[in-house]
Amino acid sequence: MAEHLQPVNSTSRNVVDYGSTETAAAATTTRTTLTNSRVPSFVLLESSSHRLRYTKMSHNTFNNSDSSDHLQRFEYFLNVLNQICIGFVTIYISYLTLRTGLDSTTTLHAWLVTIGFSFFMAEGVMVHYGGNVLTNSYKRNTKTTIHWILLTLGGSCGAGGALLKMIQKGFMLQSTHGKLGMTAFILCLLAMLSGVSALFSTRVKKLITPLLNKTFHNFLGFVCFVIALVTQYYGYQTGYFKNRTETDFQILMKCLTLISLVLTSYGPMKALYQKCKSISRQF
Repeated sequence: MAEHLQPVNSTSRNVVDYGSTETAAAATTTRTTLTNSRVPSFVLLESSSHRLRYTKMSHNTFNNSDSSDHLQRFEYFLNVLNQICIGFVTIYISYLTLRTGLDSTTTLHAWLVTIGFSFFMAEGVMVHYGGNVLTNSYKRNTKTTIHWILLTLGGSCGAGGALLKMIQKGFMLQSTHGKLGMTAFILCLLAMLSGVSALFSTRVKKLITPLLNKTFHNFLGFVCFVIALVTQYYGYQTGYFKNRTETDFQILMKCLTLISLVLTSYGPMKALYQKCKSISRQF
């Protein structure tokens, strides 16, 4: 006479087994093993006392995540390198000018434009950059406040230092360094004015949209920074710097300034590109 077996109910499917010779404990163990073997390729979406739902995850997701992590680390490395370049240029020029005093107009000019453009402005334009190791953990409102403080200091020092030299020369600037310096001075004033407009972009949105307003400010600020750093580069060819440093050190300072210019420009260019894409979608 056939043995009567109790039906075994599966917890993962609505299936009843009437003829299995497996015990309930063995069946449960088998199901647990199968479930565990699927964990690396399945992600739990919803869990309840009656049913489990899984979704399949592509291996490309893990590959993309790893690539993003490597890129982020590389950006952090470049930012640290940039901070070293900025720090070296600022500290050396400060040492070179402050050790002899700021009595002369040229010495005061060199110190003000260096800390204004090469330090404060460089740090200010990188505040919102995600790869900035100094500010990436701050909230956006905090970053905006830091951005305003640094660029106000940078613009004031840089424009003030340039104005001193232009007054001394009677605004008759013939050298490449002088002409670029006057251009940076004008752009700096325009960038600061556009910054005020960008700060109150919601109030003037009837005249210009906030996106266009901020994009214009970003563009002016970026161009001003590039011209200012190129002016700094040509400043190492002036008699003031040549008479106080060796030729090898002049080359070193030029290289550090150019490296700082390129690495600092990456964040603003990335942000400007994103804004331009947003504008193109609107038109």
